[in-house]
Amino acid sequence: MEVYNYNIYKNVYDDMKCGKKTVEFRLLNEKSEKIKIGDIIYFKVVNSDLILKTTVIDKFIYNDIDDLWNHKEVLNNVLNYTKEQFKSTFYEIFGKDNVLNSKIVGIKICVQENKV
Repeated sequence: MEVYNYNIYKNVYDDMKCGKKTVEFRLLNEKSEKIKIGDIIYFKVVNSDLILKTTVIDKFIYNDIDDLWNHKEVLNNVLNYTKEQFKSTFYEIFGKDNVLNSKIVGIKICVQENKV
């Protein structure tokens, strides 16, 4: 079991904490590629002491954002987005060039505890 740390925004923290968001998406890179089921991820809110301890319960890798959209049943937190809104949000967060040139990983998590 490995332990990872990621930064998130307060609204993402709130959605994870209440169970509304159970899959966190990241660009596939050296760090996210190593994550395995059973690993621990601490999600820390940017500019805050709020932290969620989570356990990885599944992991999905998509070739691109269109592939991810075609498997949107895992997108429990963005079902009301149109495809264009979804793409736009991804581009805002990760940068359009980065999104267009990377695979995407979906990390399904289960919240273990909150830290303040």
